[in-house]
Amino acid sequence: MSKKKIEDVANDVLKDDAQRNALEFIAYLRANEVTLNDSDNGFWDATYKGEGLCVINIATYDDHSSFDTFIKDLPNAWKMCSDGKKSDECSAFFADERTKEIIWANIRPHDPTCHGACRPGSRRIILGKVFENLCSSALGIYGPDAETVNCMKKIVNGLQSDILQKVSAEEKR
Repeated sequence: MSKKKIEDVANDVLKDDAQRNALEFIAYLRANEVTLNDSDNGFWDATYKGEGLCVINIATYDDHSSFDTFIKDLPNAWKMCSDGKKSDECSAFFADERTKEIIWANIRPHDPTCHGACRPGSRRIILGKVFENLCSSALGIYGPDAETVNCMKKIVNGLQSDILQKVSAEEKR
């Protein structure tokens, strides 16, 4: 099977708002120097400076088509996100109350049938709220609406800032 460009699959598989939201997010990633690797399985890795940001899945299932995004965890990524407190280390991602609600609503618990790295699940504090028994990819966004896509853009921007801080620290060594 030949590898496909994500925009082509989004245009072929998705319709209406799902297609618009997916294409808007993809365009945002490309405009912000994020690499989207062509796929032969419906999953695209989005990377920035060699670090994973998220995995995007665009596929048709038995009864529906879907645009889903799984945000990758970077070291201390959620600790670095700003919730407006003075001690924040990273101000590039400001999580207002609505953004927090969107993030918290999309936190993924560990699935007992999972065979991935999340077994048996982990505990994390994400923007001040404790979550137990999480999947290794704690933030999974299924079929995002326009407001959630805007939140995803904020998250990507914050993770890019985290990566830049990491790169800068490594260069100083």
